[in-house]
Amino acid sequence: MILRVSIVLFLVTVVGLLIYFTFRLAYPFIIAAGFAFLLNPLVNLLTKKLKIPRGLSVLISILLLFGVLGSIIFLLILKIIEGIEYLSLQISGNIETSLMYINSLLNQNVIPLWEEINQLFNNLNNTQQVTVQEYIQEYGLELATFLGKVGQALANGLSQFISVLPITITAILFILIAMYFISKDWDRIGEFLKGAIPPTYYQKMQDINHELKTKVVGFFIAQIILISLSFVIIIVGFMILQIENALTIAVIAAVLDFLPYLGTGLIFVPWIIYCLITGNYFLAFGLMILYALVLVQRQLAEPKVLSSNLGINPLATLISLFIGLQLFGFVGLIIGPVTLVILVALYHAGILQGIELFIKGTNEK
Repeated sequence: MILRVSIVLFLVTVVGLLIYFTFRLAYPFIIAAGFAFLLNPLVNLLTKKLKIPRGLSVLISILLLFGVLGSIIFLLILKIIEGIEYLSLQISGNIETSLMYINSLLNQNVIPLWEEINQLFNNLNNTQQVTVQEYIQEYGLELATFLGKVGQALANGLSQFISVLPITITAILFILIAMYFISKDWDRIGEFLKGAIPPTYYQKMQDINHELKTKVVGFFIAQIILISLSFVIIIVGFMILQIENALTIAVIAAVLDFLPYLGTGLIFVPWIIYCLITGNYFLAFGLMILYALVLVQRQLAEPKVLSSNLGINPLATLISLFIGLQLFGFVGLIIGPVTLVILVALYHAGILQGIELFIKGTNEK
């Protein structure tokens, strides 16, 4: 049994490394195959029902896909621009109030405190004054070093972003071209795989394909449901708080809710801080309650919605979210459930049971 477990672990490691390096080397074609898989039902509909040649059906399907995605992205960008314009007008309209508040804060608290510190410093002897000055210089150098590192990191990030643009554009072109040819020859590729792979293994691949298709679609449906729930809570809260341009801000916040943990906090946290600084405590308190409701809803609904759409136990979904977060950070909140989906698909396809039987040394099926 130890030998069989070692063999299984070795093979799993080899397969994992093969998948990793294959994806790194051929990711445009893998992504293209995924898009072709999604487009295939529409292509078949155009080809069989409307009698359109397959090559033209593929081209129409690609144009429809990117047309719909482009329209959604365009509308989202418009809404984001509207929200930014609204927020900029609000900020510019209240900037005088903010400056007056900050000036009052300085006059009432900071300046008297500085005068007291200065008086205490003048009361020190020369040795103590030199010591204090050395501490100030030391902390000043540390702050300057920290700010320098932050600036260098931002510069490096910007240079890396610029450097990968040509590769990204080239990859997108390869994806589009490969998507067309893979989708055009989809049936031919399927027949080739069917002839090249033994019938037993081919049927297993078909089972895995069916399970993955069901679970992946369920995963995205679950995300849409969660975002929709957040949007409803946010828009109702904004209406109660009588927020201007509520729909635009709610749309932006709901889209950001797809980002794990950061999500709506990118909107609410700065907004709450701004309201506290400007003295609008009623709105700040209302936004705090609304933000808390969104967070609680997300944490309570996510395991349940994912389990309902993926057919997975809520506890298993919660565990996958936590393990993914611990291993991969924020991205792990997506990697965890996706990995769980793949494992469940392999289980339902009988792959994991086959491995278990091999480890036990039995020929049962």
